[in-house]
Amino acid sequence: MENNQLVTYEDNMVVSNPMDAPVNVFKSGLDRRKTNRNVLLDWIRSSLVEGRDFGSIMIKGKKSKPSLLKPGAEKIAGMLGLIPIFPNLSHYEDAAISGKPINAIIIKCELTNQNGTIIGQGVGARFVEQQDRGDLNKSLKMAVKSAMIDATLRCAGLSEIFTQDVEEMGKGSGNAGAGDLASEKQMATIEQILGDYRVTEDEKRRISSLIDDDLSKEKAKEILDYYLGKSKFIDGEWQRTTPGEFEIRGSGVPG
Repeated sequence: MENNQLVTYEDNMVVSNPMDAPVNVFKSGLDRRKTNRNVLLDWIRSSLVEGRDFGSIMIKGKKSKPSLLKPGAEKIAGMLGLIPIFPNLSHYEDAAISGKPINAIIIKCELTNQNGTIIGQGVGARFVEQQDRGDLNKSLKMAVKSAMIDATLRCAGLSEIFTQDVEEMGKGSGNAGAGDLASEKQMATIEQILGDYRVTEDEKRRISSLIDDDLSKEKAKEILDYYLGKSKFIDGEWQRTTPGEFEIRGSGVPG
């Protein structure tokens, strides 16, 4: 058995499984970790900003479980003194430089302490053509982001309060195929919405995050309905049935 699989306690007792530790030592360790975890959760609740570090979306009229975003994962890892390492990223970079076809990407992230010890691990996967329309650069970035978020959630045990990627929410089983992506017309209208002064900064960050992660037609429609209102085809013409946020917030030029 390798030395890094053994645990040495203050009384020089060496065991390979923490469950074999002296009861008082084991209980003390659990109490300490429970206290430290509660402190970490309090810090997360007070320091992470919704819309920037984590975000939720509406799914069938209900707010989804918060999704940890990359800035939030970076903050948590930084506060824990952990450094993200991507040991197999260079393999894909070398393949891209040599012109080898890359259809799928699976990136591994290792969170290490200052001594280089691996504290947490995670993976992120991406299909270049199906999810990113052949944009290899975007696929690499998205896989790296997902891997880091996954590693952060795992090492800090945060899955009970956060899910992982916003782009996985509200899509049912599996990722959206190319036919499920927002249309050019939808995207153009959403870009106009992003430039409107009535959209708050938090809303702009959240919408931009969704766009970066491949916006589906369904989610694009939800955004358009929310700001512009809902319409129905009645008696041969489209009629507004529900006012949107822009109408509620007013249309005047800010003074």
